[in-house]
Amino acid sequence: ITCPGVLLKDKEELYLSVSVLGQYKKTQCVPAAFPLFFQEKLVFEKAFADIVDPGDLVELLELDTTVLELIQLVPPVGKILATYEENTRDFLFPDPKLTRGHHGSDREILMKRSSSFTGIAPKLRFSTSSLITESLLSSGRSHIQ
Repeated sequence: ITCPGVLLKDKEELYLSVSVLGQYKKTQCVPAAFPLFFQEKLVFEKAFADIVDPGDLVELLELDTTVLELIQLVPPVGKILATYEENTRDFLFPDPKLTRGHHGSDREILMKRSSSFTGIAPKLRFSTSSLITESLLSSGRSHIQ
């Protein structure tokens, strides 16, 4: 995460929280100085037992919201510095013209800064990769995972 020219007044560490498909994960904490480097892979797995048609899966992903939050460990509960929200379909499968190179290449987004965050909006650079597989349930019905 970059944010040129911004110095954080609080010195407590920061982390990135990610919520996708009803699952929440967070990165390890990093020192409070931009640029922030999170060299981690966050893996989210979800089985959709009642989905047979890929179009239904697309619809489910469009209804789900992916949320990213940059949080600083300021007592008592932490302070959200910036957020990013997008429907999960567009987050996982961005418009081809918005990405450079091949599948899984780096992407950049501007996060929305909170009212307590001074300076420009933080820019997050990341990559995603998705794998959708079909598997059979014991009852013989198929589903997409």
